[in-house]
Amino acid sequence: MRKVLVGASALSLIFLACAADSSSGSNGSHVSAGSKNVDLLMVSKCLDNGLGGLAKRADSGELDKAYLTQDEDGNYQILVPELSDYCGIDAQFKSKRSGDTLEIWFNLEEAAVTSCMCAKDHLFNIKADDADAKYFKYSGDVFKVTSEAAPVRPEIEEPTIPDVPEFSESDPHQEVTDVIGLCRADTEENEKLLSNKFLNADDWGDFLERDSSKTISFARTHSDGENVVLVFEATFSCDEKVTSVKVFPSGDTLYVKPKITKLESVKLEPNEGCECITRAAFKLKNEGVYADARYMVFGNHMERVYTLKTGTKQ
Repeated sequence: MRKVLVGASALSLIFLACAADSSSGSNGSHVSAGSKNVDLLMVSKCLDNGLGGLAKRADSGELDKAYLTQDEDGNYQILVPELSDYCGIDAQFKSKRSGDTLEIWFNLEEAAVTSCMCAKDHLFNIKADDADAKYFKYSGDVFKVTSEAAPVRPEIEEPTIPDVPEFSESDPHQEVTDVIGLCRADTEENEKLLSNKFLNADDWGDFLERDSSKTISFARTHSDGENVVLVFEATFSCDEKVTSVKVFPSGDTLYVKPKITKLESVKLEPNEGCECITRAAFKLKNEGVYADARYMVFGNHMERVYTLKTGTKQ
């Protein structure tokens, strides 16, 4: 299971950073003195496969660029396009000035971060005293600060994700309670379920296939007599559990409607979010249109269509 913690600040993609005040010594070099809160903004969403290509990577032996900018109020900022980082961070950032280098970092042991990483445009608010820095360091990477015009990322239109077809209770379907769908699956509790038998038969890498144009998500199928178990990756809220599913066939696709209940054992603070990416599984009677299906959709939206693929034999 891969957990993703999402706090209120992470949802807004705005995080507090703690930056050191700096003053000039007798030799003109900067030394740290005290601290001051500033903002760090993740100014783009995760960029799949480096979409946009705004970051012009330097040739070998040269440093990539960090752009010195000013906002409408005249405050100084440093923009680093397409910087590889955690998808979400909830942390207190610190900064220090050493000569010509301004560095910002955070203590990973004291932070809440997502398990996924991606490329995002980062915008660091800095003080006017640090606007003359020639180099910028973040997360081990060093950039050369430039006053050249910063690249502008065009707005990317969000695709419209359609809802799944409507089904009535009178439509042919299977309803099963042999389901595993929660963030913390207790294997001992679920040993009696056939879906548990095949939950870990496949490796994590067996559920995705990527090429230059798209990502294919798989639901792995495991036959056991008259039954088949579908195992797949899904995202769940930490305080929710799938107790049963209704599976409606249509054409070559299985539309899975989960029934979700709250877990009394998991308590979240007000406005706190918590999600995980984990494996889910459920059992079906392997017959007729269910046996012939090629695709599966889990939930009420077509966010991820799974391609059915035979799983690893045990």
